[in-house]
Amino acid sequence: MKKFSDLSILEVAELYRRKELSPVELIGSTFERLKEVDSELNSFITVLETEVTQAAKEAEADFLRNEVKHVLYGIPYSVKDLYYTKGVRTTCGSQILKDYIPNNTAPLVSRLQNCGAILIGKTNMLEFAYGIVHPAYGQTNNPWDVTKTAGGSSGGSAASVAAGIGLFSLGSDTGGSIRIPASYCGITGLKPTYGLLPLEGVFPLSPSLDHAGPMAKSAEDLLEVMDALVPGFLSAKLPNNKDKIIGILPADKSSDVSAEVAGIYKETLKQVKKIGWTVKEIELKYFDSTEEIVMNVLLPEAALIHEKWLHRKEEYAHLTYKQIEAGFSHRSLDYLKAKRELMFAREDVDRVLNEVDFLLMPTVPYPAPEEDPALEEGNEMKFTGLFNVTGHPAMTINTGFTKNKLPVGLQLVGRRFDDKRLIETAAKLEKLLGKSMKGIKMNV
Repeated sequence: MKKFSDLSILEVAELYRRKELSPVELIGSTFERLKEVDSELNSFITVLETEVTQAAKEAEADFLRNEVKHVLYGIPYSVKDLYYTKGVRTTCGSQILKDYIPNNTAPLVSRLQNCGAILIGKTNMLEFAYGIVHPAYGQTNNPWDVTKTAGGSSGGSAASVAAGIGLFSLGSDTGGSIRIPASYCGITGLKPTYGLLPLEGVFPLSPSLDHAGPMAKSAEDLLEVMDALVPGFLSAKLPNNKDKIIGILPADKSSDVSAEVAGIYKETLKQVKKIGWTVKEIELKYFDSTEEIVMNVLLPEAALIHEKWLHRKEEYAHLTYKQIEAGFSHRSLDYLKAKRELMFAREDVDRVLNEVDFLLMPTVPYPAPEEDPALEEGNEMKFTGLFNVTGHPAMTINTGFTKNKLPVGLQLVGRRFDDKRLIETAAKLEKLLGKSMKGIKMNV
């Protein structure tokens, strides 16, 4: 049998039902794995080992009684430490909230609890999801190479899932904060359609751009998680659509993509054509202005959220506070124009997705760097940010590795509220490309 850390959600669920694996056994193995590798990864802020022992015992007893339960029953998972959890501290990776214990639980976490999934801990993240790690918590390192970053801002979630510490995690994404670390860590991450998942109980960064979403080792696992988060998700009927038209950007839009990422992207396009999918070049009118739109919206919205803590400057990481300050001097006219451009950009992507079924492009222009670039530096969210602007569902899947064995993800984008078809298509791509990932071992 596979190692516990390599099992899928459906494989674990089946072993539970056949009584060949116990939730107590899996939870115990999960914490053993955490203790083995997390000193190097730094992926957790709060660990709930003592608290979940009883839940695992109860789940074990239920399976022994042959009680029918949800597929996530007894499955260990984590959440980014900006999801409110009643009675369990929620730090947002900050010193400001280092001792904050909410008196309510985020609805998304409650939905997972109602399915019997077992929360094992709260994961490390960039401070308030705002582009820089607070030195009190430190960077989350990449399980494929601990000298590299796991990415941000949901880096702890991505690293823990990749390393086999829990089967899935919940993150948040304002410009790519699920998809970027998922790409760096070689897992699958979904930014759902804007509004599909509630943001109540998730500490905000920029309400116009924020998305909550899951991360797992595969698209098939994400289908199961989304069915728990969105009632009836898997039972939705979709029209049959076997032939796929994949939209790709003109070559000049990828001119600054690293050679290895570009090579994996080209090979993926070859494989897609071999199975009969059509590849068509498209134009996204707002692609080049994404960063400007994002910053014109994010800076003032984040400033408003943090206004009440301006007198606590010394408790913020220096660059986080600098970005908050920048939001207070931002022109209101630029904000209003950017809000209008959100609508125009959404309509433009809708137009393109009427001509093609999906968009396919790199997730990040390069593999994991040593450190997270500052928000205003580099082009990390070049391919991800537009779909926070437009609200279209977008996800990353692992499509290969560099010569130094760093994962490379590609991003698939679908029509709004067509999330199920997007994930199912991603699952087909994963199976098509799966052979390229065999035999690669991670650093931890």
